[in-house]
Amino acid sequence: MSNPRPVLLGYIRADVLKSASRIRRVQAQLASFAHREVFSLGTVYVEEGIDSGVFHSLLDELAHDDSVWGVVVPDLRHLTVVEQLLLRTRGDAAGIPLLIADHARGRLT
Repeated sequence: MSNPRPVLLGYIRADVLKSASRIRRVQAQLASFAHREVFSLGTVYVEEGIDSGVFHSLLDELAHDDSVWGVVVPDLRHLTVVEQLLLRTRGDAAGIPLLIADHARGRLT
């Protein structure tokens, strides 16, 4: 029996990508990254606006799903300063690894 792959949640800000086709392409890139780095990609949250609540839905999943290992974003432009702070300090999300799939350089940061 093989061990299941740890799960990553994805997070994308639509305003950074500016088109539905780019969002779909980045979602596919996150899935490819997760597979290459020996993870499974769970839900990819796409933030459509400033107060849409999508980031808080991601935080809720982090709090309630013990199988989630970390969060992956395409690059740091996809996280506001407040979101980065919440990931570091919110009790149920604190300590969750943040991975940056830097597609231009093909590396994990």
